[in-house]
Amino acid sequence: MAGSDITAYSHAQGSAAALIGPSRSRLQAVNIYATAAGSFTLTNGNGGATMLTQKFPTGMNEIYIPENGMLFTSGVYISALTGAGTELTFLLA
Repeated sequence: MAGSDITAYSHAQGSAAALIGPSRSRLQAVNIYATAAGSFTLTNGNGGATMLTQKFPTGMNEIYIPENGMLFTSGVYISALTGAGTELTFLLA
C-alpha cells in the first residue's frame, strides 16, 4: 500500500482483550517482546473470525505480513495473549 500511513499501537500483557487501532485496518507487522514464551490470537473484531494465531519464544520477535498486509474489516482484536512480560506492538495501515 504505497503512500499509506502506518500507525503503531501497543498492548501489554495483563491488559484486557481489546480492539487495537481503527475499526477497519490492515495489519502490516507485529513486534513482540516477551520475558517468557507465549502466544497470541487476533480476530476480526470482537467475536469475529480468527485471523492469526502465533506462538513466540522469549526475547524480541518480529512478524511481517507480505504484500498489502491482512485486512481486518471489523478491527484488529486481541482475543488471547499468553506468556509473561509480553508487549505487542502492531503496525497498522
